[in-house]
Amino acid sequence: MLPQPDWPLRMPQRLAGRVLWPLHERLRGRETAAHLKALQQGEQAGAAALGRLHQSRIEALLAHCAEHVPWYREALAGRAPELEDFPILERDTVRENGRALVADNATGPLLPSSTGGSTGRPLVFWTDRVKEARHNAQKLRFRGWFGIRPGDRQVDFWGSPIELGKASRLRVIKDRYLLNQVVLSAHDLTPERLRAYAGFLGRFRPRLVYGYPTVIVRVAQTLREHPELARGWRPQAVVCTSEMLYPQVRDTIGEILQCPVANEYGSRDAGLIAHECPHGRLHIASEHVHVEVDEPDADGIGDLLVTNLDGYAMPFVRYRVGDRGRLGEAGTCPCGSLLPTLDRLEGRRNDFLVGAEGRRVHGSAANYVMRELPQVAQYRLVQRADLSLDIEVIANCAWGEAQTRTVTEGMHRILHADVPVRLELVESIAPSPSGKYRWVESEALET
Repeated sequence: MLPQPDWPLRMPQRLAGRVLWPLHERLRGRETAAHLKALQQGEQAGAAALGRLHQSRIEALLAHCAEHVPWYREALAGRAPELEDFPILERDTVRENGRALVADNATGPLLPSSTGGSTGRPLVFWTDRVKEARHNAQKLRFRGWFGIRPGDRQVDFWGSPIELGKASRLRVIKDRYLLNQVVLSAHDLTPERLRAYAGFLGRFRPRLVYGYPTVIVRVAQTLREHPELARGWRPQAVVCTSEMLYPQVRDTIGEILQCPVANEYGSRDAGLIAHECPHGRLHIASEHVHVEVDEPDADGIGDLLVTNLDGYAMPFVRYRVGDRGRLGEAGTCPCGSLLPTLDRLEGRRNDFLVGAEGRRVHGSAANYVMRELPQVAQYRLVQRADLSLDIEVIANCAWGEAQTRTVTEGMHRILHADVPVRLELVESIAPSPSGKYRWVESEALET
């Protein structure tokens, strides 16, 4: 059971941020506040100091892996721990060799974690409190760019279950009434639940809304339909994560909620990789991750390899996260940050469609076709292995042969191929088990 939205108690934000949050982190054994302060001070140290810090952390982690992590020790076979000599780490390798990737000198409790990934095959790994604390400090540093402070009221739309056990209920109450943090489930988004969420936002009045963009946009659209529920509330910022943030979704959220909409890029296994600044550039958290592009094409785009520089308990070095992108240059953003950037982020391998002669077409191209139809409230497209398309559509008004023909012709146009298109009108589209919604998915590129 989630906290009832009409419960009146709200912790004063300054008290939550200056007293209760630091105390909570210390009791959890995390030095998050100290790490956050170091990040903020480091922003003023200059590009040379940032570069030295980054390089020293890479060298320290690689030396640790060579000496204390059995799988890397065997892979290096006595060679000096140079980054290019480390094999690319695949998800299947982690699944098959999990314990061999755990450091033999790991201290403190190992914290189990897992991610379902895009394929639904769970990946189990271990982390520690230092990595957790630095991950959380990165989040807070980036949110500070938008005026969000620890202790500010926050609502997360996340893949949490509707029904919670006793321990989870106690944690929910602690987070809600002491730390000003509320998690609302991304599951079972009925019209009634969406209206309840919209009303809760108007009463709780969070400064930050965080979570899946496909869920946040539906809540925002509900507020547009029922503006009285907002009671004049507007957030300081919306931060979207875990899904591709498409332009039309960003624009809709920003237009309705009248605030900046930023993209956070990361994952449970790789950590927080990058975050948008107020100028819309994705800055890499280079104090804590190293990012490479594997086999870039002529445009500099390739698979992203991430090394988490804080993952000493179970290091992920040159880990293929499954996304594609291109690196940008540091020190060129109008925001003034010296952090390097991701100039391009294209999503996962199976976010791409396959067109004529096997060429890849980014899934956002399908969005441009679908968004031209005002009848489309929501859709999901799956490309099968034979390149045919199955499209589910929730229509908000009358749908006829003309709309189906427009979709079919549009898909043929972007793929440069007359593939079969099967379109079905549905009442609802189920999310994945994590609560995420995938707009586009291709089985044609899965191996």
